[in-house]
Amino acid sequence: MTKYLNLSGVRRWVALGSASLLLGAAACNPFQLDAIPDPNNTPLDTVLNQPNALQLQALATGQEAAFRLGHTNNAPYYQMTGSLCREIVILASNEPRWYGEILGTTGGLNNNSFYSVGSYNAFARGIRAANILRQSVQTALPVVADAKQIQATLGYADTYEALSKLHLINLMGENGIRIDVADITKPGKFTNGSAPALANIRQLLDKAATELANGGKTFPFVLSSGYAGFDSPPTFLLFNRALAARVALYQKDYSGALQALRASFFKNAASTTAGDLAVGPQLTFNPAIAGDQSNAYFQQVGSKPSTLVVVPDNFVTEAEAGDLRLGKVASTPAIRSTSRITGNYVPTIYTSPTQPLSIIRNEELVLISAEANALTGNTAGAVSDINVIRKAAGGLPAYAGSTDQASLINEILRQRRYSLFYEGQFLIDLRRLGLLQPKPTPEITIPYTAAPFKVFDRLPVPQAEVNWDIANP
Repeated sequence: MTKYLNLSGVRRWVALGSASLLLGAAACNPFQLDAIPDPNNTPLDTVLNQPNALQLQALATGQEAAFRLGHTNNAPYYQMTGSLCREIVILASNEPRWYGEILGTTGGLNNNSFYSVGSYNAFARGIRAANILRQSVQTALPVVADAKQIQATLGYADTYEALSKLHLINLMGENGIRIDVADITKPGKFTNGSAPALANIRQLLDKAATELANGGKTFPFVLSSGYAGFDSPPTFLLFNRALAARVALYQKDYSGALQALRASFFKNAASTTAGDLAVGPQLTFNPAIAGDQSNAYFQQVGSKPSTLVVVPDNFVTEAEAGDLRLGKVASTPAIRSTSRITGNYVPTIYTSPTQPLSIIRNEELVLISAEANALTGNTAGAVSDINVIRKAAGGLPAYAGSTDQASLINEILRQRRYSLFYEGQFLIDLRRLGLLQPKPTPEITIPYTAAPFKVFDRLPVPQAEVNWDIANP
């Protein structure tokens, strides 16, 4: 499957060649290589032209796997986003760039390091996988899929392309991303900031929603167990609308976020339990199966791996007394130190190498509802949402603070910080709210920001992408 899904291999090839070499070889096309039969995999042309049932299943499974690579590669997504905003800090014994470059103690970020290409390449693979699946399934009629199932598959692929692009723009911020990549020999330029990328992602999700609504009752393939309850076109559509709510929030389209929530699996009631908050699609792991992988965020409490993840003390000291979500960290005094950072806490949210990762779950949807309600003037609705989270997730009493808009947003940010800890959200929240500074709110600080540290709000454009644009002005 790697052969069909790997876009980053092309980018690595470009990165190895100098810009002058590429510019001097205008008559050569790096995509036109001598045909070498692959004895282990079906040629791409075959799956693009009436794939059989097994091939279509492999492409759908590969779509999930390609996206998951962003969480299993070198410098996985949650570690990168968490490090940039100091939600977590990595005290690595064998990789000084976690401390030197990512925390800014030695200057700026490098655009050709493991951290600037790892998750980036993985999510680019997810986009490429979606394009291949989309092309393939449209030739499947009537061999392995009927017309409705083809629509459902297009909705599945479009949703995953949107999801992959969303993770890319979360990493890249105002550096933008390429959104026109259907033809890998002629990709579009980087967007001018995040707004055009988010608009494209929203359009993809809306297009996918129409396709899924027209897609009948079944996919022509089986999804992984992480999609239990979301594994048919009608239920996958609920997942799609949840993602649309997240994107609308990022776009500051609060009415649109509330509309998308109403079409999703969002549940908010006084009787909501912690179990209700956990509902949503997940990525699964099983290292016991050949070719599968482990949850890269699992770290045994008390162990000292070379890439040791620690949690800054202020996550604990700034928490509300009695918050059950402090169970997401454990005290391990001075487990590892540098000259300026001592790791006294470690994350415990990921408890085994097989623990699934939520892609999006009801807990986040309630928080989206709270923020959207607060910013559309529905104070009572916002407070109701806040109290669902405080009670079901935090074991806390009802909110008793001020109900002006600024106070509600500060409270929602605090709840998002603890409910979505180490899930790739805190950096995006601080950035989109204009709060990525040493003390964003009275209750929240960002440690390790004063010299010699420096906070970055985005990753640089990878050198391979820079080389491509030089060679293809």
